Amino acid sequence: MNSCVLDSSVIIKGFFDPNPSLSSDIYKREKNTHFKCSLILKHIEESHIFVYIPKVCVVEVAAVSRRFSDKKTSQLIAARTYSSCCVIGEEELFSVAWSIAEEQSSSGFDSYFIALASMRNIPLLTDDAGMHVHAIKRGVNSILIRESNEAEIKKLFLG
Repeated sequence: MNSCVLDSSVIIKGFFDPNPSLSSDIYKREKNTHFKCSLILKHIEESHIFVYIPKVCVVEVAAVSRRFSDKKTSQLIAARTYSSCCVIGEEELFSVAWSIAEEQSSSGFDSYFIALASMRNIPLLTDDAGMHVHAIKRGVNSILIRESNEAEIKKLFLG
Protein backbone atom coordinates (compact mmCIF):
# COMPACT_ATOMS: atom_id res chain seq x y z
CA MET A 1 0.00 0.00 0.00
CA ASN A 2 1.48 3.33 -1.12
CA SER A 3 -1.42 5.54 -0.04
CA CYS A 4 -4.65 5.50 1.91
CA VAL A 5 -7.43 7.60 3.35
CA LEU A 6 -7.20 7.78 7.11
CA ASP A 7 -10.37 8.40 9.09
CA SER A 8 -10.19 10.72 12.08
CA SER A 9 -11.23 7.78 14.31
CA VAL A 10 -7.90 6.08 13.60
CA ILE A 11 -5.93 9.25 14.28
CA ILE A 12 -7.71 9.95 17.57
CA LYS A 13 -7.59 6.35 18.77
CA GLY A 14 -3.92 6.19 17.84
CA PHE A 15 -3.09 9.12 20.10
CA PHE A 16 -5.41 8.51 23.06
CA ASP A 17 -5.99 5.58 25.39
CA PRO A 18 -9.65 4.67 25.88
CA ASN A 19 -11.53 5.88 28.93
CA PRO A 20 -11.10 3.33 31.75
CA SER A 21 -14.69 3.98 32.86
CA LEU A 22 -15.99 2.02 29.85
CA SER A 23 -17.48 -1.39 30.54
CA SER A 24 -14.76 -4.03 30.75
CA ASP A 25 -15.62 -5.65 27.38
CA ILE A 26 -15.70 -2.34 25.52
CA TYR A 27 -12.58 -1.10 27.32
CA LYS A 28 -10.68 -4.26 26.32
CA ARG A 29 -11.78 -3.88 22.67
CA GLU A 30 -10.91 -0.16 22.63
CA LYS A 31 -7.54 -0.76 24.30
CA ASN A 32 -6.73 -3.27 21.56
CA THR A 33 -7.98 -0.82 18.92
CA HIS A 34 -5.79 1.92 20.42
CA PHE A 35 -2.78 -0.37 20.08
CA LYS A 36 -3.61 -1.17 16.44
CA CYS A 37 -4.26 2.50 15.56
CA SER A 38 -0.93 3.47 17.15
CA LEU A 39 0.73 0.74 15.11
CA ILE A 40 -0.90 2.09 11.93
CA LEU A 41 0.34 5.63 12.61
CA LYS A 42 3.84 4.26 13.26
CA HIS A 43 3.84 2.18 10.05
CA ILE A 44 2.54 5.11 8.02
CA GLU A 45 5.38 7.27 9.24
CA GLU A 46 8.08 4.61 8.88
CA SER A 47 6.91 3.38 5.47
CA HIS A 48 6.29 6.87 4.08
CA ILE A 49 2.70 6.03 3.17
CA PHE A 50 0.95 8.93 1.45
CA VAL A 51 -2.14 9.76 3.52
CA TYR A 52 -5.11 11.63 2.11
CA ILE A 53 -7.75 13.23 4.31
CA PRO A 54 -10.66 15.55 3.62
CA LYS A 55 -10.13 19.00 5.12
CA VAL A 56 -12.96 18.40 7.60
CA CYS A 57 -10.79 15.69 9.21
CA VAL A 58 -8.43 18.33 10.61
CA VAL A 59 -11.36 20.11 12.27
CA GLU A 60 -12.67 16.83 13.72
CA VAL A 61 -9.22 15.88 15.04
CA ALA A 62 -8.89 19.31 16.67
CA ALA A 63 -12.32 19.07 18.30
CA VAL A 64 -12.04 15.52 19.59
CA SER A 65 -8.42 15.79 20.72
CA ARG A 66 -9.38 18.92 22.68
CA ARG A 67 -11.98 16.86 24.57
CA PHE A 68 -9.24 14.42 25.59
CA SER A 69 -6.35 16.80 26.25
CA ASP A 70 -5.25 20.34 26.94
CA LYS A 71 -5.38 23.03 24.28
CA LYS A 72 -1.65 22.90 23.43
CA THR A 73 -1.66 19.11 22.91
CA SER A 74 -4.80 19.37 20.81
CA GLN A 75 -3.25 22.08 18.65
CA LEU A 76 -0.11 19.99 18.15
CA ILE A 77 -2.10 16.91 17.08
CA ALA A 78 -4.28 18.90 14.68
CA ALA A 79 -1.27 20.74 13.23
CA ARG A 80 0.61 17.47 12.77
CA THR A 81 -2.40 15.95 11.05
CA TYR A 82 -2.64 18.95 8.74
CA SER A 83 1.06 19.03 7.90
CA SER A 84 1.65 15.30 7.48
CA CYS A 85 -1.34 14.46 5.28
CA CYS A 86 -2.48 15.51 1.84
CA VAL A 87 -5.52 17.60 2.76
CA ILE A 88 -8.22 17.65 0.08
CA GLY A 89 -10.69 20.51 0.08
CA GLU A 90 -14.45 20.28 -0.04
CA GLU A 91 -14.64 21.72 -3.55
CA GLU A 92 -12.95 18.61 -4.96
CA LEU A 93 -15.08 16.14 -2.98
CA PHE A 94 -18.46 17.85 -2.72
CA SER A 95 -20.33 16.38 -5.71
CA VAL A 96 -19.26 12.80 -5.06
CA ALA A 97 -19.83 13.11 -1.30
CA TRP A 98 -23.30 14.52 -1.94
CA SER A 99 -24.10 11.64 -4.29
CA ILE A 100 -22.91 9.06 -1.74
CA ALA A 101 -24.96 10.69 1.02
CA GLU A 102 -28.09 10.64 -1.13
CA GLU A 103 -27.60 7.09 -2.38
CA GLN A 104 -26.65 5.49 0.92
CA SER A 105 -27.96 7.77 3.68
CA SER A 106 -24.45 7.91 5.16
CA SER A 107 -23.61 10.91 7.31
CA GLY A 108 -22.28 13.93 5.49
CA PHE A 109 -19.02 13.61 7.41
CA ASP A 110 -18.57 9.94 6.46
CA SER A 111 -19.49 10.68 2.86
CA TYR A 112 -16.42 12.91 2.44
CA PHE A 113 -14.01 10.15 3.53
CA ILE A 114 -15.78 7.57 1.37
CA ALA A 115 -15.78 9.95 -1.61
CA LEU A 116 -12.06 10.57 -1.26
CA ALA A 117 -11.19 6.86 -1.05
CA SER A 118 -13.51 6.13 -3.97
CA MET A 119 -12.17 8.93 -6.18
CA ARG A 120 -8.52 7.99 -5.52
CA ASN A 121 -9.25 4.24 -5.58
CA ILE A 122 -7.24 3.72 -2.39
CA PRO A 123 -7.99 1.95 0.90
CA LEU A 124 -9.94 3.65 3.69
CA LEU A 125 -8.74 2.88 7.20
CA THR A 126 -11.43 3.52 9.80
CA ASP A 127 -12.72 2.40 13.15
CA ASP A 128 -16.20 3.72 12.41
CA ALA A 129 -18.39 0.66 11.72
CA GLY A 130 -21.09 2.71 9.98
CA MET A 131 -18.58 4.42 7.68
CA HIS A 132 -17.05 1.03 6.92
CA VAL A 133 -20.42 -0.46 5.88
CA HIS A 134 -21.20 2.49 3.59
CA ALA A 135 -17.71 2.38 2.09
CA ILE A 136 -18.02 -1.32 1.30
CA LYS A 137 -21.41 -0.67 -0.35
CA ARG A 138 -19.67 1.96 -2.50
CA GLY A 139 -17.00 -0.56 -3.54
CA VAL A 140 -14.24 1.04 -1.47
CA ASN A 141 -11.54 -1.17 0.03
CA SER A 142 -12.34 -0.31 3.64
CA ILE A 143 -10.50 -1.76 6.61
CA LEU A 144 -12.35 -1.71 9.93
CA ILE A 145 -9.57 -1.58 12.48
CA ARG A 146 -11.45 -3.18 15.39
CA GLU A 147 -12.09 -6.26 13.24
CA SER A 148 -8.53 -6.49 11.91
CA ASN A 149 -5.80 -8.29 13.75
CA GLU A 150 -2.23 -7.12 14.15
CA ALA A 151 -0.93 -9.49 11.45
CA GLU A 152 -3.46 -8.16 8.91
CA ILE A 153 -2.45 -4.59 9.72
CA LYS A 154 1.25 -5.36 9.34
CA LYS A 155 0.52 -7.07 6.01
CA LEU A 156 -1.11 -3.85 4.73
CA PHE A 157 2.17 -2.02 5.15
CA LEU A 158 4.66 -4.74 4.40
CA GLY A 159 2.91 -6.08 1.30
